Amino acid sequence: MTSVDDALTNAGRLRASVVGEEGYALAYGSHASMLAANDSDLDLLFVGPPLHGDQLERLVRGVVALHDEHGLRLDTEVTYDLKLHASPVEVGAALALRGFTVSATGNLCVPTVVVAPWFLNSGPFKLRLILNALSTPHMFLGGNINLYQRHCSSADRAVALVALSLLDSCALFTVVDAVAALVTAADGATGKDYLGYTRGPALYSTVHRGLGRLTAEQTVRTGDGVYFEQHQRRRRALVAALRSLPVEQSHPPGTMGKEQGGTPA
Repeated sequence: MTSVDDALTNAGRLRASVVGEEGYALAYGSHASMLAANDSDLDLLFVGPPLHGDQLERLVRGVVALHDEHGLRLDTEVTYDLKLHASPVEVGAALALRGFTVSATGNLCVPTVVVAPWFLNSGPFKLRLILNALSTPHMFLGGNINLYQRHCSSADRAVALVALSLLDSCALFTVVDAVAALVTAADGATGKDYLGYTRGPALYSTVHRGLGRLTAEQTVRTGDGVYFEQHQRRRRALVAALRSLPVEQSHPPGTMGKEQGGTPA
């Protein structure tokens, strides 16, 4: 195995000891996208019950140790005690689009990324990272598969809602248009300076799946599977409703209350 393979194995062991089978972990970012250098850091997310004090410090020490052991660089631009762990409630908030600015009428705005500690280590930016981790290429490192699959499915739908919001003025659009809206901001910002998405098969699949769910919910319609039309008022109401729900209830219709078991949708 390569050093990165060993590091991923160790991350899986750390997941088992920190969040157990109640939670799960994944690796995302450059290694999952096969774009990493040999010493690039591992982007890891551990989802599970809230961690406090010594518990969180133990997770951070474990991740720092596996980077040191396998010769990987550490990226602390976003602090590890913020980005490494998310509770199911925090994931629910991310899926309810609470990392973005949403008006009472459901108009969504993506705040510009500010490369400064006060922004990168804020609660809303953490929620953006969680949504990005679940909706970009990543590697599942074990744990609660039902919870993981449900979160991923809801993330597809959330990303599609972000795209629809960014395409608000477009009467008709294609998946290519939706992907373009997620990849490049109106001011030209891309990548980590925007939403963290890159154009490619994975993002096209994410958008297609999300639009499929929203079509079933009659927020989007299509006649030929190529051109889509969104029901703007319904989409705004849906986004506003997501924001007003308790985060434990912010999943799409038919998914509430199933995180602890059952068959994934």
